[in-house]
Amino acid sequence: MLKSWFFVELSLMVFRFGFLLACVCLLLSSLCVANEARSPIGNKVADFTLDNCYGKPVSLADFDDRKAIAIVFLGTECPLAKLYGRRLAELQTKYEAQGVVVLGINSNTQDSLTELAAYGHRYGVNFPLLKDVGNRVADAIGAERTPEVFLLDADRIVRYHGRIDDQYGVGYSRERTVHPDLAVAIDQLLAG
Repeated sequence: MLKSWFFVELSLMVFRFGFLLACVCLLLSSLCVANEARSPIGNKVADFTLDNCYGKPVSLADFDDRKAIAIVFLGTECPLAKLYGRRLAELQTKYEAQGVVVLGINSNTQDSLTELAAYGHRYGVNFPLLKDVGNRVADAIGAERTPEVFLLDADRIVRYHGRIDDQYGVGYSRERTVHPDLAVAIDQLLAG
């Protein structure tokens, strides 16, 4: 009698553990699917028109002849965006002849067109700086921070989403770049 009671209890414990394990696996898999669903990779970016830092309208369609567009969300007061202004200008210079353009977009409500133009001059920006009033483009693309990159192919499909490189981040600064993420993504996109 004692043996059969023990096996019944053991069977119940195994069943409970299995049920708990199945619930945890289901929860984790749903979280992974939710994260994948939020990824912008593979999404097509619709045309938009924003004013540049001088008040002139610029459309994504203005760059239909480009093989790739690196949309980079920047903030004039963001310490990381300040560190990457010149680096983005260097990338623009390096890849311009290959049909790539960098578009800087500022969606911060506190940054004016004047501050955006000053940012461009201060950091030698040689690419369009656009003001996203009301965060329309940022919300449509899914931008959440600065700096944040969305690399589009010729069909305006997001092929890379992430950082510029690994030299600077929140709470750290390296002497040099180890992983030039955006440059690698551009090279891969151009190589086909």
